[in-house]
Amino acid sequence: MSVFLFSNIRINVILVMYIIKHSFLILLVSFLILMISQSLFSQNIKISQDSLVYVVEYDGAFYNKYTLKPLSVDRCSASSFLQSKVQNYSERNLIDNNDGTAWVEGRSHAGLGETIRVTFKDKSALPYVIRIVPGYLKSEEIWYQNNRVAKINIRAIGTDGDSEYVIDEWKDVNFRKDSLSKVSVSPQYIDISNNYIQHMGYTEFIAIELEIMEVDTIGALYNDTCISEISFFEIDKLIKTYSSKEYQKIKN
Repeated sequence: MSVFLFSNIRINVILVMYIIKHSFLILLVSFLILMISQSLFSQNIKISQDSLVYVVEYDGAFYNKYTLKPLSVDRCSASSFLQSKVQNYSERNLIDNNDGTAWVEGRSHAGLGETIRVTFKDKSALPYVIRIVPGYLKSEEIWYQNNRVAKINIRAIGTDGDSEYVIDEWKDVNFRKDSLSKVSVSPQYIDISNNYIQHMGYTEFIAIELEIMEVDTIGALYNDTCISEISFFEIDKLIKTYSSKEYQKIKN
């Protein structure tokens, strides 16, 4: 009887140890997968109010300086827009090459979580620079009467058969110094040329998505968040190629 009980206890101990061991391995693998997936998402971006006329891309061996050209938009959609009988505030205003018009979100709140999705006519092209006007630029007065977009997330979307996934993501892209500052009356240029997506073939890329994460409401009379324009640029002509040593000299 004691031998039987001892055997059962031993089997149970071995079973428990087996479960603990494999549970730990499962947790470890899950953690590693999470860390790897997060490391694939790039945060290496540059934000400027100055117009960008070229970008420098590192191909793994050399730094290549390219001019830029506009990337033609195929379709632009938004999660909502403000309905008005006297004014058009739809997402069409985002891509009409007119900073004096605007898309205005159509929610009762300030528009946090609202999204904009853009696809491109050239399915093989990649957006290297994004130009965004994060407010209503019809005039400086109207700019500050309405909410301005202070922070966004940018996602590059890919497709794998019938499903979509996030290839790359840039979180909390900020357009002001701090939460007490106003967003300046100016376009913002976001350079994403030095990121993961430009180095991995990117053959499954289909769209860019923007999500509003923070809004500048300082001094606003209306609780409407506006964006006047979004445009995209791809690389065009190769100007110059630098070695790592040459590029570090001119960079510094």
